[in-house]
Amino acid sequence: MDIFLLDRNGGLVDLWQQYFSEDNVMPVRGFFDVFMDPYDVQCVVSPANSYGIMDGGYDGAITRYFGDGLQRCVQDHIINHYYGEQPVGTSFMVDIPGSDKKLIHTPTMRAPSAIADPLVVYRCMRTTLMCALNNRVESIVIPAFGGATGNVPYRSIAALMKEAYDQVMNPPKSLNWEYANRYLEDRFREM
Repeated sequence: MDIFLLDRNGGLVDLWQQYFSEDNVMPVRGFFDVFMDPYDVQCVVSPANSYGIMDGGYDGAITRYFGDGLQRCVQDHIINHYYGEQPVGTSFMVDIPGSDKKLIHTPTMRAPSAIADPLVVYRCMRTTLMCALNNRVESIVIPAFGGATGNVPYRSIAALMKEAYDQVMNPPKSLNWEYANRYLEDRFREM
Protein backbone atom coordinates (compact mmCIF):
# COMPACT_ATOMS: atom_id res chain seq x y z
CA MET A 1 0.00 0.00 0.00
CA ASP A 2 1.33 3.44 -0.93
CA ILE A 3 0.94 5.85 1.99
CA PHE A 4 1.14 9.61 1.58
CA LEU A 5 1.51 11.57 4.84
CA LEU A 6 0.19 15.07 4.16
CA ASP A 7 0.63 18.26 6.17
CA ARG A 8 1.16 21.90 5.30
CA ASN A 9 3.81 22.34 8.00
CA GLY A 10 7.34 21.69 6.80
CA GLY A 11 8.59 20.93 10.31
CA LEU A 12 6.26 17.96 10.68
CA VAL A 13 6.98 16.73 7.15
CA ASP A 14 10.71 16.83 7.96
CA LEU A 15 10.09 14.75 11.09
CA TRP A 16 8.05 12.22 9.13
CA GLN A 17 10.99 11.93 6.73
CA GLN A 18 13.28 11.22 9.70
CA TYR A 19 10.99 8.57 11.19
CA PHE A 20 9.76 6.83 8.03
CA SER A 21 12.36 5.32 5.72
CA GLU A 22 10.05 2.83 4.00
CA ASP A 23 9.74 3.16 0.23
CA ASN A 24 5.95 2.97 0.35
CA VAL A 25 5.60 5.93 2.78
CA MET A 26 5.91 9.38 1.24
CA PRO A 27 5.68 12.51 3.41
CA VAL A 28 4.30 15.45 1.40
CA ARG A 29 4.08 19.12 2.32
CA GLY A 30 0.96 20.78 0.98
CA PHE A 31 -2.74 21.47 1.14
CA PHE A 32 -5.36 18.77 0.58
CA ASP A 33 -6.97 20.23 -2.55
CA VAL A 34 -3.61 20.93 -4.19
CA PHE A 35 -2.38 17.43 -3.28
CA MET A 36 -5.41 15.67 -4.78
CA ASP A 37 -4.92 16.99 -8.32
CA PRO A 38 -1.54 15.39 -9.15
CA TYR A 39 -1.87 12.35 -6.85
CA ASP A 40 -4.38 9.66 -7.71
CA VAL A 41 -5.04 8.04 -4.34
CA GLN A 42 -7.75 5.47 -3.78
CA CYS A 43 -8.58 6.57 -0.23
CA VAL A 44 -8.47 9.73 1.89
CA VAL A 45 -8.53 9.89 5.69
CA SER A 46 -10.55 12.30 7.79
CA PRO A 47 -9.20 12.98 11.31
CA ALA A 48 -12.52 14.50 12.29
CA ASN A 49 -14.58 14.28 15.44
CA SER A 50 -16.96 11.69 16.86
CA TYR A 51 -19.97 13.27 15.15
CA GLY A 52 -18.66 13.52 11.59
CA ILE A 53 -18.99 17.29 11.52
CA MET A 54 -16.57 18.05 8.70
CA ASP A 55 -16.84 21.82 8.29
CA GLY A 56 -13.44 23.11 9.40
CA GLY A 57 -9.71 22.65 8.96
CA TYR A 58 -8.53 19.54 7.11
CA ASP A 59 -12.03 18.01 7.18
CA GLY A 60 -13.47 21.20 5.73
CA ALA A 61 -10.98 20.93 2.87
CA ILE A 62 -12.10 17.33 2.22
CA THR A 63 -15.77 18.39 2.24
CA ARG A 64 -15.14 21.32 -0.09
CA TYR A 65 -13.24 19.05 -2.48
CA PHE A 66 -15.81 16.23 -2.61
CA GLY A 67 -19.04 18.10 -1.79
CA ASP A 68 -21.52 18.31 1.08
CA GLY A 69 -22.92 14.83 0.43
CA LEU A 70 -19.79 13.35 2.01
CA GLN A 71 -20.53 14.74 5.48
CA ARG A 72 -24.10 13.42 5.31
CA CYS A 73 -22.79 9.98 4.27
CA VAL A 74 -20.33 9.91 7.18
CA GLN A 75 -22.94 11.08 9.67
CA ASP A 76 -25.46 8.50 8.46
CA HIS A 77 -22.86 5.79 9.08
CA ILE A 78 -22.15 7.16 12.57
CA ILE A 79 -25.86 7.25 13.40
CA ASN A 80 -26.54 3.76 12.02
CA HIS A 81 -23.42 1.97 13.29
CA TYR A 82 -22.26 3.94 16.34
CA TYR A 83 -25.62 5.17 17.69
CA GLY A 84 -24.74 8.79 16.98
CA GLU A 85 -21.20 9.01 18.40
CA GLN A 86 -18.16 7.24 16.97
CA PRO A 87 -15.54 6.44 19.62
CA VAL A 88 -12.24 8.31 19.34
CA GLY A 89 -9.54 6.22 17.71
CA THR A 90 -11.86 3.95 15.73
CA SER A 91 -12.08 3.85 11.93
CA PHE A 92 -14.62 3.00 9.26
CA MET A 93 -14.66 3.31 5.48
CA VAL A 94 -17.36 4.71 3.20
CA ASP A 95 -17.64 5.34 -0.52
CA ILE A 96 -17.37 9.05 -1.30
CA PRO A 97 -20.60 10.11 -3.06
CA GLY A 98 -20.01 11.05 -6.70
CA SER A 99 -16.44 9.73 -6.67
CA ASP A 100 -14.61 6.45 -7.17
CA LYS A 101 -12.62 7.16 -4.00
CA LYS A 102 -13.12 5.96 -0.43
CA LEU A 103 -12.92 7.82 2.86
CA ILE A 104 -11.73 6.43 6.18
CA HIS A 105 -13.21 8.39 9.07
CA THR A 106 -11.03 8.28 12.19
CA PRO A 107 -11.92 10.78 14.92
CA THR A 108 -8.99 12.08 16.94
CA MET A 109 -11.31 13.81 19.40
CA ARG A 110 -14.93 13.72 20.50
CA ALA A 111 -15.36 17.43 19.75
CA PRO A 112 -12.73 20.01 18.75
CA SER A 113 -10.28 20.32 21.65
CA ALA A 114 -6.69 19.71 22.65
CA ILE A 115 -5.75 16.04 22.93
CA ALA A 116 -4.79 15.18 26.52
CA ASP A 117 -3.50 11.66 25.79
CA PRO A 118 -1.03 11.60 22.87
CA LEU A 119 -1.52 7.82 22.49
CA VAL A 120 -4.72 8.78 20.65
CA VAL A 121 -2.40 9.52 17.71
CA TYR A 122 -1.08 5.93 17.84
CA ARG A 123 -4.59 4.48 18.06
CA CYS A 124 -5.85 6.58 15.16
CA MET A 125 -2.97 5.66 12.87
CA ARG A 126 -3.24 2.02 13.84
CA THR A 127 -6.99 1.70 13.20
CA THR A 128 -6.68 3.69 9.97
CA LEU A 129 -4.04 1.31 8.63
CA MET A 130 -6.01 -1.73 9.77
CA CYS A 131 -9.14 -0.45 8.04
CA ALA A 132 -7.20 0.30 4.85
CA LEU A 133 -5.49 -3.10 4.80
CA ASN A 134 -8.69 -4.99 5.61
CA ASN A 135 -10.37 -3.23 2.66
CA ARG A 136 -7.42 -3.82 0.30
CA VAL A 137 -6.67 -0.13 -0.21
CA GLU A 138 -3.71 0.34 -2.56
CA SER A 139 -3.02 4.05 -2.00
CA ILE A 140 -4.02 6.41 0.80
CA VAL A 141 -3.41 9.96 2.02
CA ILE A 142 -3.20 10.34 5.80
CA PRO A 143 -3.03 13.67 7.68
CA ALA A 144 -1.22 14.45 10.92
CA PHE A 145 -3.42 12.99 13.63
CA GLY A 146 -3.69 15.53 16.45
CA GLY A 147 -1.62 18.15 14.65
CA ALA A 148 -3.87 21.18 14.47
CA THR A 149 -6.68 21.52 17.00
CA GLY A 150 -5.31 18.54 18.93
CA ASN A 151 -2.15 20.50 19.75
CA VAL A 152 0.05 17.37 19.97
CA PRO A 153 3.77 18.20 19.49
CA TYR A 154 5.05 17.33 16.02
CA ARG A 155 7.76 14.99 17.26
CA SER A 156 5.13 13.01 19.20
CA ILE A 157 2.91 12.84 16.12
CA ALA A 158 5.74 11.53 13.93
CA ALA A 159 6.95 9.02 16.53
CA LEU A 160 3.50 7.67 17.40
CA MET A 161 2.37 7.41 13.78
CA LYS A 162 5.58 5.49 13.02
CA GLU A 163 5.09 3.22 16.04
CA ALA A 164 1.56 2.40 14.85
CA TYR A 165 2.83 1.76 11.32
CA ASP A 166 5.49 -0.61 12.63
CA GLN A 167 3.01 -2.44 14.86
CA VAL A 168 0.49 -3.01 12.05
CA MET A 169 3.04 -3.91 9.40
CA ASN A 170 4.98 -6.21 11.77
CA PRO A 171 2.51 -7.54 14.34
CA PRO A 172 3.78 -9.66 17.22
CA LYS A 173 3.97 -13.44 16.88
CA SER A 174 2.70 -13.88 20.44
CA LEU A 175 1.15 -11.70 23.12
CA ASN A 176 2.47 -11.32 26.67
CA TRP A 177 2.60 -8.72 29.45
CA GLU A 178 5.92 -7.32 28.30
CA TYR A 179 4.42 -6.54 24.91
CA ALA A 180 1.16 -5.30 26.44
CA ASN A 181 2.97 -2.89 28.79
CA ARG A 182 5.44 -1.50 26.24
CA TYR A 183 3.79 1.95 26.42
CA LEU A 184 4.67 2.28 30.08
CA GLU A 185 8.28 2.67 29.04
CA ASP A 186 9.88 6.09 29.41
CA ARG A 187 10.33 6.52 25.66
CA PHE A 188 6.56 6.78 25.20
CA ARG A 189 6.05 9.13 28.13
CA GLU A 190 8.46 11.56 26.53
CA MET A 191 6.63 11.66 23.19
